[in-house]
Amino acid sequence: MPSRNTKAITRIAIIGVGQVGAAAAYALILSSVASELLLVDIKTDLRDGQVRDLSDVSYSCNSGTRVRAATHKEASQCDIVVITAGSKSYRGMSYYMSMVLSNISSGETSVQHMWQKIAIIESINNAMKPFESGTILLIVANPVDLLTSFAQEHSGLPASQVLGSGTFLDSVRLRGILADKAGVRAYNLQSL
Repeated sequence: MPSRNTKAITRIAIIGVGQVGAAAAYALILSSVASELLLVDIKTDLRDGQVRDLSDVSYSCNSGTRVRAATHKEASQCDIVVITAGSKSYRGMSYYMSMVLSNISSGETSVQHMWQKIAIIESINNAMKPFESGTILLIVANPVDLLTSFAQEHSGLPASQVLGSGTFLDSVRLRGILADKAGVRAYNLQSL
């Protein structure tokens, strides 16, 4: 039984509703984690299409989650804000660091790409300020450690309220690559 001080999660916002954001929204709807799911994207046609599609999912599976389009300001007042904007790249921090440390010309493009992602996080934070004091930010974009640190510093929220998705997905992908090369099922490599 929850304690009296435990606040139920009622509203979650997802910033960036491309493939990663839509997948996160779908999982949240299926599990009915929140009573309301707010979708935010600068591509309003994409956002509105995702709202329609994900609302259909919510209705069809009798989920307790209502899906709606929202603004950055509305998102900043949610219990949890999941930032997936700029997550399209599958390159981890080690890739970016190797490009920075090497003097090959393609590294310049990778560094520029990293700075673009930082600019995206900065823009999102600026559009959401001020945050509700208890808002938790979850960053789901690479390089996750760098972007999470930047988001925490720039948001003004305590470090305990700004989290990164970690390297779980990178680990899953590595396990899949190794399984393919070894000709075994990825399940057999779970302890890696």
